[in-house]
Amino acid sequence: MFRTYTMRLKVTKGQSDRMTRLLSHLCEIYNMALEQRRREWEQSRIAVNYYDQQSELVTLRSWFPEYAELPSSIERDPLRRIQRAFDGFFRRLKSGETPGYPRFRSKERYDSFTVDSYNFRLENEQFVIVGLGGLKFKTHYKIKGIPKEFRVKRCGGKWIGQVVCDIGPAPEKVAVRNATGIDVGLTTLATLSNGTEIENPRWTKQEEDRLAEANRNLARKNRGSKNRLKAREHLRRVHQRIAGLRNSYLTSVAKQLVSEYDLIAHEDLKISEMAQSKFAKSIMDAAWGQLIWRLNCEAEYAGKWVIPVNPRGTTQLCSGCGEKVPKKIWDRQHDCPSCGLSLGRDHNAALNILRLGESLASKHNYVLASV
Repeated sequence: MFRTYTMRLKVTKGQSDRMTRLLSHLCEIYNMALEQRRREWEQSRIAVNYYDQQSELVTLRSWFPEYAELPSSIERDPLRRIQRAFDGFFRRLKSGETPGYPRFRSKERYDSFTVDSYNFRLENEQFVIVGLGGLKFKTHYKIKGIPKEFRVKRCGGKWIGQVVCDIGPAPEKVAVRNATGIDVGLTTLATLSNGTEIENPRWTKQEEDRLAEANRNLARKNRGSKNRLKAREHLRRVHQRIAGLRNSYLTSVAKQLVSEYDLIAHEDLKISEMAQSKFAKSIMDAAWGQLIWRLNCEAEYAGKWVIPVNPRGTTQLCSGCGEKVPKKIWDRQHDCPSCGLSLGRDHNAALNILRLGESLASKHNYVLASV
């Protein structure tokens, strides 16, 4: 099982300048590799792959000193990115999705590079990278496991490090003694099957005045000026603050749910399709997908169960008798004319989700503890 640790890097001015130049160089390699693939296919119908371009990189390093100055493992990173981009392109093409052909990258948007385990090591509270030296970091937790990959990311004027560690086999799944179903929404972030409601803080709405001011300030600056660069950095920090608040809140919610319940059932939503509606901004701000992803991560570390269920009918069906009770999107109360059950719309949906989750648990032989 792998875990990614993220920390702030404490770099010197010289290290920052060198890594900025490195990112610019890697961006050039990325664009050159993409251009080669496009040209060879359009002119000769030859499909160039990662290994072909890796061999050509060896030749470039022998001919041009500027390529030989950097570690070859770092220079191969753009080639791996190109390969992943084309793998995703062909996968989407075969499945009938919008393929999205790989595009050239701007130096301003090429912000990270990855180093494999053979070219970095953790030593004396710093990451030592071959060809770049030591990068000190700041973190409040202990890094556990065997480091396998290290990623350096530029966030405006800051540098972030992400180390992927092998922390050993996943713990055995626990016997299920208590379970819950969660119904995600916009009025409340989530409603549990016991009626508990988790607040939706609406992070973007909280910071919309700062966002509007930062966007206006950026729009007034001349393109290419230093003041525009400062205004863009200010706007980036506002967005980063929103993302940080969202990340912290969703992590705490996921940890609390996993600590309290052994089995969590949730709707298997098509969030990208739902985000095409007029509620797109609110849906993306609520970050349901990020919450579900964090639930799965925390459950994997703790040996708990997280089960996706088909959301079809969970809102319309009565959790008491199974009768269909049609509702409009603005109807927030569930009142069943057959059995007389009356409770909140989301609470009723959460009970149905829990029932479906327990049904799937027994079907897939999930361990249920005797009470």
